[in-house]
Amino acid sequence: MNYRKILIASVFCLFTYFLPQNIFSDNVEKANKYYDKYDYKFALELYEKVMQKKPSLLVAQKLANCYRFINNTQAAEQAYAMVISYQDAEPVNYKYYAEALKQNSKFDQAKQNFQLYGQKDLQKTQEAEFLANSCDAAKMWAENPEANVHVDNEMAMNSEYSEFSPVKYKTGFVFVSDRWFTQGDEAKDKSNKEVYGWTGNPYLKLYESNGGTSPKVSILPSPINNEFHTGPAVFTTNGDTVYFSRSEAEGSKKGKGKIIGRNYIYCAVKNGDNWNQPVALPFNLDAQFSVQHPAISADGNTLYFASDMPGGQGGTDIYASKRNTDGTWGGAANCGININSKDDEGFPYVGLDGKLYFSSKGHVGMGGLDIFSASGAFNEFGNVENMKSPINSPKDDFGILFTNDQNGFISSNRNGGRGLDDIYKFSYSKPEVKVLALAIEGKIVDKITGEPMSGLLIHLINSETGKKSSVLSDASGNFRFDLEPDQNYTVKGDDNRFFTDKQGQISTFGLKESTTFSVNFQLEKSDAAYLVRLNNIHYDFDKWNIRPDAASDLSKLVSFMKTTPDVIIEMRSHTDSRGTAAYNLILSQKRAESTVAYLQNNGVNSTRYVAKGLGESELLKSCRFKNSCSEADHQANRRTEFKIIKIKAGNVNASIARI
Repeated sequence: MNYRKILIASVFCLFTYFLPQNIFSDNVEKANKYYDKYDYKFALELYEKVMQKKPSLLVAQKLANCYRFINNTQAAEQAYAMVISYQDAEPVNYKYYAEALKQNSKFDQAKQNFQLYGQKDLQKTQEAEFLANSCDAAKMWAENPEANVHVDNEMAMNSEYSEFSPVKYKTGFVFVSDRWFTQGDEAKDKSNKEVYGWTGNPYLKLYESNGGTSPKVSILPSPINNEFHTGPAVFTTNGDTVYFSRSEAEGSKKGKGKIIGRNYIYCAVKNGDNWNQPVALPFNLDAQFSVQHPAISADGNTLYFASDMPGGQGGTDIYASKRNTDGTWGGAANCGININSKDDEGFPYVGLDGKLYFSSKGHVGMGGLDIFSASGAFNEFGNVENMKSPINSPKDDFGILFTNDQNGFISSNRNGGRGLDDIYKFSYSKPEVKVLALAIEGKIVDKITGEPMSGLLIHLINSETGKKSSVLSDASGNFRFDLEPDQNYTVKGDDNRFFTDKQGQISTFGLKESTTFSVNFQLEKSDAAYLVRLNNIHYDFDKWNIRPDAASDLSKLVSFMKTTPDVIIEMRSHTDSRGTAAYNLILSQKRAESTVAYLQNNGVNSTRYVAKGLGESELLKSCRFKNSCSEADHQANRRTEFKIIKIKAGNVNASIARI
């Protein structure tokens, strides 16, 4: 009897111990250990089981993060949708959810959730607005791919695993892959191979392809590849030197132990058919951060790479180093705010055109990593340009290589690939060049008699560049100008000898067919018509009131206009170059109107003057940059000038020239 009780009690205790909550507790604890070691592929399998039986915000959050880290955007979208269904979910989950939606081409939904992210975290409003607006650009590019660019999967180099970042080597290419490499004596049971817990696949290695339609693929031998991650790489032009990324193990530079995610850039020199032992470059010798993704300029004297070293713009940045005369490399210089953002930049490449190409998540893009280009060198670059669709996609696009000016390769995990990351071939077809014949033809006649006016100077002003061209009307009063595509123009007569009843405004933007514009002028002769510049009326910064030092000149103008009743004056007011163009137009109009008010208050009829604000369009002192003008230059630019725009001959008072 006692034995039976003891047995029942023991069974009850065992049952209690193995209750589901204990099993779940063990699974969560094990999953958390995988998660903390970045073994996301293993962790998510356990989190999924727990979520099916006993869901919680904590587990849902980590499961969603695992899918995000391994780049499974479809599963990440569903997982983050679950996370934000919890009332206590942190606002950043709306951002992660929106990013997954955007990478899955759901641009409108992504925009809405980026906006929700800003509403739920007011400190992130500006970031959220930027991300929401980027969805509009992504949608436009996705729906309107460039017609002259063709992208095709390079099936011969790809497998069901990841292949990316091809570079030229000999007559073929070297690329990165995490495939299972089994060939000849190396064929072994996959279960005996060590895998990378982040992806569940083998560690990345460098492979060589001899090119061609059916290329032979072989793994680069040691000492280039080691047991952990190796690649991407770049070779010098002659192929005798290679720079490549390599990860090391914790506690040992010999590669033993657990990988900790610190990456180094190594250099190896070829000795005959073999490679010498690689040597680490001096950018990360204390292992406090990572350096990776090397790229080299055509002359071999500038090395670019990505790093999360302290002092960057955020995430990983692109850096540059110059080769010293003794062959060593100088310090790392950040490539600047035009290249680097608050997010991640990586995979630099120096193109055949000398531009720097790289991938980024921080500039306006289509989804994940996008490929950008920028002109410049070392750490001085202009604005970046998104390469748009189809070079970029809503997924990750990176690792570009140009084989010539029209063809090359990119890497992408876009939909429809053979494996995870695939290598794609791209080509630019030369668009059909259609010669447009664009011109202005016109005729000038006397407004009174209707007779053609020959020998009259006609001006064509390019509103975009400021360039001015002039021609004389022929004996029949005809004139002609040739125009350029996508420009705005003004055509007008000679202001100093004639008055016209209109100006011709012409735009060639968007024209696809040859076009000849017709502009006819009726001009009114007036030998007394001329421009008179009075002493300038100046203003204080951001003000439009009449200063005491201007009152004297305005009094002289009042006196002149009262003694010469047939004159009409245009008051042309200007600003300096500071402030936006739109604001400066408003400010200059207020300045012109303040002179109008002065004249009106002093008895000059309002029909005698016209107020015209010109903003910053006619600077006397032009500066390359808005903040490089001296205060004296800015003061000279803040002015009102006076122009006589109508007067009857014979009524001009000679004293006007001295006002």
